[in-house]
Amino acid sequence: MIIRTFLESYNLKGKKIVTFCTSGGSGISGSMKGVKKAAKGAKVVKGKDLTDMSSKSVAKWAKKKVK
Repeated sequence: MIIRTFLESYNLKGKKIVTFCTSGGSGISGSMKGVKKAAKGAKVVKGKDLTDMSSKSVAKWAKKKVK
């Protein structure tokens, strides 16, 4: 709920949001619709599940997504 509140509270028009999760519970795909709805005007990019990735792998992945 805190992420949704954040997304709804700020003007994200023209911003890029890269989603990710750190728990394999419900997976990232189940959250995409809600994120897109809450982040009006933002470009929402499907990220990935980072649960079993090393910190080095996460940093490498994040660096590619920031561009």
